[in-house]
Amino acid sequence: MSEEGYVEERSVSGALLATIVVSLLAALGGLVWCYSLQKNLGAAQAKLVAADQRNADLSQKLEATNARLRATSETLGQSVGMTQKQIELKAQSIMAQQKAAQAKLEEAQAATQKQIGAVSNQVSDVKTDVGGVKTDVAATKTDLESTKAQLTRVMGDAGVMSGLIAKNHDELEILKHKGDRNYYEFTLQKGAQPTLLSTV
Repeated sequence: MSEEGYVEERSVSGALLATIVVSLLAALGGLVWCYSLQKNLGAAQAKLVAADQRNADLSQKLEATNARLRATSETLGQSVGMTQKQIELKAQSIMAQQKAAQAKLEEAQAATQKQIGAVSNQVSDVKTDVGGVKTDVAATKTDLESTKAQLTRVMGDAGVMSGLIAKNHDELEILKHKGDRNYYEFTLQKGAQPTLLSTV
């Protein structure tokens, strides 16, 4: 029986020892956790103090800015009181100028419409004239073609004058004997006044 009691004491003391070790480890972990928490808390307090200081500085700056703004707004208010009258006078002047400009613009538009109507009539007249010119050009073209044909007949195909033109007295006599036409002989002198030989 004594051996059984001894075994029970041993096993109880082993469990006790394990409990103590776990408790010590838990206590040590708690101490480490408390230390890190204290360290973080100290850093957070330092940041909080710095933030409070910055807030105090910003508050002072804000109060100074508000004071300056109040002074500026009072000064501006006094100046705007005088300027308001000037603005109203200027606005009335601008409105009068705009009315005058509008009237001038309407007159100019009416004059422009008149001129456009006149130009339209002139364009119609020009169109009619262009139609007449086209007809004249067509007639002139026909006459030119006829003249070219006659010149070709006179000059001949080789570019030599045909027998219808006499260059001297002998050739003129030959043409007279052919009897196709009436020929007149005359002499041209440089610088001399022309003399009338006969009327045709």
